[in-house]
Amino acid sequence: MSSKTVMKALNILEMFSIHKPCWGLRELANELEMSHTIVHRLLTTFTEKGYLFKNPDTQKYELGIKFLELSNVVEENLKISEIIHPIMKKVALESGESIVLTLLDQDEGVFMKIVESDRQVRFAESIGKRSPLYKGASHKVILANLPEDHQGGIIQQGIDSKAEEIESVSVFLQRLAIIKQQGWAYTSGETIHEVGAISAPLFDYQNQVLGSLSVAGPAYRLEESNIEMTATILMKYCLELSAVLSKVVFPTRRNYLFEKL
Repeated sequence: MSSKTVMKALNILEMFSIHKPCWGLRELANELEMSHTIVHRLLTTFTEKGYLFKNPDTQKYELGIKFLELSNVVEENLKISEIIHPIMKKVALESGESIVLTLLDQDEGVFMKIVESDRQVRFAESIGKRSPLYKGASHKVILANLPEDHQGGIIQQGIDSKAEEIESVSVFLQRLAIIKQQGWAYTSGETIHEVGAISAPLFDYQNQVLGSLSVAGPAYRLEESNIEMTATILMKYCLELSAVLSKVVFPTRRNYLFEKL
């Protein structure tokens, strides 16, 4: 890639700002006085890599989730922390455990924000960590709320990877159906050894699954005796958080939405 091409690519990224966060292809090309073909090629590359997101409703481009993983730029621009943190803090105080926000990106779950508990033994994980949707409560509850035809492809990926979590397709699908019906999922030690998690789904403004919110902590503190009570607390706040998130368009790459187009 030549230095001129790199400069053109950077010029495109620098057009996205708080005052102008969305651009259409032709609008951007005209503003930069660049060839529509070149701009389209660069936009496509950025979108494939997650640096940009093409909003299916407006057909305009926005900064993508990759920037959240790298530097929290998108989080600051959208003021996500100011919206989400107080709610996550309330869940942490009421449950006594750490709270994890996971967003769906492509066919994986990404840990995007963690509010730690005040207890001595706490859940800790790296922001930006990705995991397949068939592994762990925070991801399974997302998978349970995806269209059945899309679930099949993800489950097959797990089978191909010889995932221990999938004994058989029929049994796994039954578990997903139960998770969707009850509104939450519980696992212990699947994503992180000796860490349990109770997770509930989060939905966007079109009532499409966006991610999940999880109560996470040492498995010995999240036992069968208090799972349902914790799930009730979590689901209450998930409704509150989904109401907030319904007013925000997140720049995530949710493949199942594009299959409908």
